[in-house]
Amino acid sequence: MEYSFTLFQPHREKTIKSDEPVVELRPNGRIVFNKKASELLNKYQFCMLGYDPQNNAVGLLPLAESQNNSFPVRYAAKGAYIGAKKFFKHFGILPQQLYESAPFSSGQYIGLKL
Repeated sequence: MEYSFTLFQPHREKTIKSDEPVVELRPNGRIVFNKKASELLNKYQFCMLGYDPQNNAVGLLPLAESQNNSFPVRYAAKGAYIGAKKFFKHFGILPQQLYESAPFSSGQYIGLKL
């Protein structure tokens, strides 16, 4: 009896992750930091969020303690995220699809261009 085996060879190639800081804005309202970008948060547990309509940018102000209207920062092994759906809906800027942005520094803020 002879067998004809087909070997498992997935079509998808493994992508090499960039070592650059990247922040994703997701349609579910999450702001997701990769590991390198999460270092910009300096392990702060909260942040305030702001929107600049003229430059179409979001600003994150990291905070050590919770304040009125601050958002908690959740840390994970691969980075961090902030659940900010209310923020995005308030300003009418909830992304329709995944959007990636390189963070930039603007004073005390971490900025994200939309």
